[in-house]
Formats: sequence, C-alpha cells, structure tokens
Amino acid sequence: MSVSRPLAVLASLALLPLGLALGSPAVADPETVPGGPWPGQENVNAIRSYDQLWKTLETIDGRAQGRFDLEAAPLPSNTGREIPVVTLGDGPTSLMLIANQHGNEYVVSEAMVEVVRSLSGGSAHAREVRDALTLTIVPRVNVDGFDADVTDLSGDTTPWRQNYDTECAAFCEFYEEGRGYDINRYHSYSANAYDHPYQPGEDSDNPVPEAITMRLLWDERQPELVVDFHHQGTYVDEEGRMITGSIMWPNAEAEAERLGIAEQFAETVVDSKRAVSQMVTALEGKGYANITRYPSTEFPGIARNAYGLLGSASVLYEARGGIGAASNGYITQQTIVAAESVVDAAADGSLWTASTAPADALRERGPYVSDPHE
Repeated sequence: MSVSRPLAVLASLALLPLGLALGSPAVADPETVPGGPWPGQENVNAIRSYDQLWKTLETIDGRAQGRFDLEAAPLPSNTGREIPVVTLGDGPTSLMLIANQHGNEYVVSEAMVEVVRSLSGGSAHAREVRDALTLTIVPRVNVDGFDADVTDLSGDTTPWRQNYDTECAAFCEFYEEGRGYDINRYHSYSANAYDHPYQPGEDSDNPVPEAITMRLLWDERQPELVVDFHHQGTYVDEEGRMITGSIMWPNAEAEAERLGIAEQFAETVVDSKRAVSQMVTALEGKGYANITRYPSTEFPGIARNAYGLLGSASVLYEARGGIGAASNGYITQQTIVAAESVVDAAADGSLWTASTAPADALRERGPYVSDPHE
C-alpha cells in the first residue's frame, strides 16, 4: 500500500507520556501487596553485553539440531553494530519475536535467548515447532541504547531508552535531545520500509536504522504474527497487588479508516487478541504472574500498530521492569511462558481459532507506584 500522512495524524494524538496527565495534582502512591521487590541500584552487569549476546547465540548455533540460522539484521545500528537475528525452523507459518527496542528494557532480551535455546534442541517438541514454523527472533533490537560505549550531549551513559543519534533532522518527534530516537515510534507502515511515519507524503527519510531494519525483516519474512517485548514500570491492581505484565493488541483504528483498510484491520485485531488470549491463559495460575491490559496510544508508527496496519497480527508485551537482578528471574520466566505459548499455538494451528474472551476480559492496568528508594 502507498500512503501519505498529513501532520493531522500527530495533532490528533496525545503527546503526553503514557499514564500521565498534564497538570494532574500530586497524589500519594497506593499501597502495594507485597511491598516490593525494589531494585535499589540496577545491576546491568547481570545482563549479557553486546559481545556476550553474540557469543551466546553463536554457541547455541554450534549445538543446534535442525535449521538454525544466526545472521545480522539487514542494517546495522548508528554506531555500526550488527543486530543479531535468529531464524529457527523452515515451516510454512512465519512468526517474528522482537525484544529490547528500548535500551533500558533488557530482561526480555534474556528471555528471548532462552526461547532460542529451548527451540534449537533435539526434543520432539522443538522439532515439531521447527517443522511447523519459520520463527524469527531478534533478542535485542537496540544494541546501542543498551551498552554502546557512547555518551549523550548531557554526558549520560547507556543504558537508555533511545538509540544513539545526537543530530536531529526535521520532523523529530519522539527524540531525546542530544541522545537519540525512540525506535518503537518509527516503524513504517507504507509500502516503503524507509518511509518516515510522521512526515507527510512518500519519502525515504526515516532517521532510525533499527526501526527500518525490523521493517526490512518483516518484508522478507511476512510473518503472520509479530510480538514486541518491552518493560514497564511498577503498577498495582485494584487490590494493591503488583502487576507483573501488561499486554495489548493494535488499536490504530483511525489510521486504518483513513487508509481505507478498516475491515482488514478489524480482522487483524481479532487475530491479535487471539495471541493475547494465549498468553493470558498460559500465565493464569502462575503465582508470579498478574497480567493486565496495557493502556496504549494510537500512534501508527509504534511497532504494534505499524505491523497491524500492514496485516500481521501484532502484540505488545510489557513485563514489569526496573526491579533489579535479584528479582529478574520470575520476570524472565513469565516472558518465556508468554512467548512460548503463542509459538506453540501457532505451531499446532490452534492460535487462529482461539477465543478472544481472555483478551477482552483483561483488566485495565492500575496506578503507577514509584520506587521508594529513589
């Protein structure tokens, strides 16, 4: 599809940070059950570095049984670093899992490595998945924002949310001055992977190579489902229990209507809700999991919306983040369970006929709770 984007698309959307309201009075944080865990100082050393990530994947590649391809994404990052892409299996159904688009949201990256490890082995289950699926996994999209040896123009070092790009051209929405762009806001949903999603007309002006290269992968693989793994902060439900994850499907209905694809988009939303329902059902009864609906905005360049507008079922998964190395284990495990649930359902075909009721019944995410140590 070839589309143009009037600036009214931006004007019609709220530009406030998610979950915040301009001018809202300060209120006390709600009580939490339990009263933690809280991280104190985050220990990034517990997470695989860029070099360690590549070495781990290379080791898994050397031991893999069945089709396993490890390669660099079509484009490198702004600092020239290659972004690792794993392809498992050669089945007729294509799925794409990406993680760590925001450099400081990295526990989900560790979970993707474990999914790769599990599905590369010789078990009957792993063989069945590889026979049914062509599974593309990008464990860390934002390799620079996690641990590049750079500083922004304020002197701050990684990890940070954005990529690394200290110069901002025209149309610099979702840009941190002197640091870089929010990768997850720059996925093209037109016919051209290089198109700038917030600049009117057709162009090749997208300034974010990491977003472009994910779209190029999408063009190549044509996945039926894309799942994008992130972190969120600490939120609580109506009972004061900490929320361990929030999930959402595409919601860019206004842009779909403008593009004349509202009917197709509605069908994509149904399939996306089926994937969400698989995750919710798999996590029900897990003592460490408390899942809600993510209160997403409608920006069409967000990966969840862009790939939904392009016709793929699409899911945003947000795990609780910023809780420190000592408590990351259950978040990693929760993410693995969520990811493998949709992989398994896609492999046996049940994903495409599943009920959307669990997704429709998801509770809204509750209020934010700040770290008392900060």
